[in-house]
Amino acid sequence: MTKILLSATLFFVSYFTFAQGISWEPTIEGAFAKAKAQNKPVFVECYHPNCPICMSLEPTLKNAEVGKFYNQNFINYKLNLSDAKQVKFLDKKRIHLPGFPLFLYFDKNQNIQHHTDPINTPKDLVEHGKAALNPNIQSGTAWKRYQAGSRDVSMLSSLAYLFRITQDTSRNIKIANDLYAAYPKNKLGSIESWEITKKCLMDIDNGFAEYWLRNIATARKYETEKGHAGNEANALGMLVQMAIYSPKASKYSLAKVNKLKQYMGVIGAGQYVTSNTWQIEAQALIREQGQDKAMTFVQNLVSQTSQPQMLIYYVTFFNTNFPDGKYAAQVRNWVKTAEPQLKAPLDIANAKYESARLYKKAGDAAKAKQELALAKTNLASARAKITDANGKKVVENIGNSINKLASELN
Repeated sequence: MTKILLSATLFFVSYFTFAQGISWEPTIEGAFAKAKAQNKPVFVECYHPNCPICMSLEPTLKNAEVGKFYNQNFINYKLNLSDAKQVKFLDKKRIHLPGFPLFLYFDKNQNIQHHTDPINTPKDLVEHGKAALNPNIQSGTAWKRYQAGSRDVSMLSSLAYLFRITQDTSRNIKIANDLYAAYPKNKLGSIESWEITKKCLMDIDNGFAEYWLRNIATARKYETEKGHAGNEANALGMLVQMAIYSPKASKYSLAKVNKLKQYMGVIGAGQYVTSNTWQIEAQALIREQGQDKAMTFVQNLVSQTSQPQMLIYYVTFFNTNFPDGKYAAQVRNWVKTAEPQLKAPLDIANAKYESARLYKKAGDAAKAKQELALAKTNLASARAKITDANGKKVVENIGNSINKLASELN
């Protein structure tokens, strides 16, 4: 009788768990620990509590059949994107989500083996899980299929999306370009093409991006129909921003810079053009038209601000990008305007350091050393007052720069 009762109890607990849908682990660390112990993959639902689509998944996640499948095959965790502590896991893994909700599937060693945008039916949620368990379908194995010669549009889309999530820029750009080459051009205006542009691209130099920047009205129509009016500007704006702040942006031609400025107008960000593009435009001017033109351009910007930190930033830009000290005397006026307004020792230390660089650029090593000495004094004062980790890191970075310049002057 005892054995019968025990069996019945176990059956009841098991049935009740499945009837309640997916069973969630309380912590991500605990989920992966259990995954290793049970040799199972981990399912992570990335959601935001203020996202209506995310919340609409809840009844489906509580479905009995969905719960049975996921509880048997995965260790499960709900990752709340509004909780900074939980988001740390994504940050640590260098995972960036272009949107949510998003389903991520990891192996027991925390490697992504699959990802998908969920389709909200019990059948589809189970199919997502089955795909995550199938090595022939998993997005995590798509790179091997790509290397073996596959150029299937669906596979390329999944792989480009995965590389955007994992911030693998170089491979993302390569795959996204192959995806555009393989994609039927008569479907470029489709909702599928627009979804690819939103989720799969990290570079604006791609046929999908160029098409939709010319046809933003169609993208606006799609987003409005889904109740996301304005999201088309956000999505394309992200691509423009990636281009402007890309490591290769410092080598853009003036023609490319002007094209980016036009794109900013297209997405409704024309008022932010100068603040976002002035540095790459000035660098292009130095290369293509000479430092005289570039200096006129930067001086015009300087004349429009009285903020001391911004003035010192312009000095930094000059020290880093202009080829010689031809305009050092003119730039020294920027320093003279800024310094009386600076109060914090760290700001003063940075200003003195840039002043020393400016004297070095002009060939006056003696004055440069004098400014460095003042920079060191103010840095010591700043170091004594700063207690937070980020502030300490900034202090040490400036200290290292000062020591490097000092060694160059000796």
